[in-house]
Amino acid sequence: MAKKVSMKMIAEELGVSVALVSYVLNGKMTNRINADTADRIRKLAEHYQYRPNQIAKSLKSARTYTIGLIVADISNLFYSSIARYIEEEANSFGYNVIFSSAYEDADRFKSILEVLIDKQVDGLILAVPEGGEVYLPMVEKLNIPFVVLDREFENVAADKIINIANYRASSQVVDHLYKGGFKRLGAIALQSNLKHLEDRKNGFLNTVETRYGVGNGHFYEILEKELEAKIEQTVLRALHVDQVDALYFLTNRIAMAGLGVLARYQIEVPGKVGVVCFDQADAYHIFKTQLTYVRQPLQEMSQQAVRVILNKPLKSITSKFGTELVIKASSLQGF
Repeated sequence: MAKKVSMKMIAEELGVSVALVSYVLNGKMTNRINADTADRIRKLAEHYQYRPNQIAKSLKSARTYTIGLIVADISNLFYSSIARYIEEEANSFGYNVIFSSAYEDADRFKSILEVLIDKQVDGLILAVPEGGEVYLPMVEKLNIPFVVLDREFENVAADKIINIANYRASSQVVDHLYKGGFKRLGAIALQSNLKHLEDRKNGFLNTVETRYGVGNGHFYEILEKELEAKIEQTVLRALHVDQVDALYFLTNRIAMAGLGVLARYQIEVPGKVGVVCFDQADAYHIFKTQLTYVRQPLQEMSQQAVRVILNKPLKSITSKFGTELVIKASSLQGF
């Protein structure tokens, strides 16, 4: 069996101190170390495929260099994207990410949370499913750094929330459609009591009332487990019964299902109906019309989440990020 390479071996071969090798390989005091010496240390470590002793490192620093990430549903494009950004940011600080999906189930969330706590992760990033917020005081009591991502609850302090301004995002969508000449707006959402989705809903309804008058907004809600069965009748009702001329899909999951109906029935966009989607998705490119969508700053949110729990420097901290309405052909009449 090949002998495991140590910092001492690297130091002896280069004629430098073990401390200097440690500083270089752990990214410490980099502004005080000769660049050529540091480069020689890194190249030799790479040549020997040096790997640090994580157990010894953890015992010395009282850290495991791991972050726990629980997403609400990894099959959701939003969470798969944000998991990638979180992992990239964590890796840049020498941390690995252990992640799992609660699939919007509070009991599953509790079980995963207990596993991550037992693994003594150094921090937690949590997209908490409805009902799962009752387990957050347990994390508080254990003094584990955590943030709540894409969700917000009354029992969680604002400085632990990382979300977007959902009300404002929907309000901007309505303003855009109003200025574009659309007369009858409809919005389709998942039925939920989660506050961020309620804010998204109220931003739509309240702004429609302001722009168009009372009772002019058509809002449709579908249980997530009934989405596949109900989306077709909901879209067709909006178009043929309620005569809406613009549809706003409040999540990317709703958008993918709704766009499938429009394509299946060859409904012209924006000729027959204008369309705005929430989130960006690569799959939107297969739709024949370029789609207007609400862009969330996923990378910026991920960076803040990691840096907050690791207590790393940030230029500024916000609990409500702004969004960008990316306007394409689907919401422009006469295109």
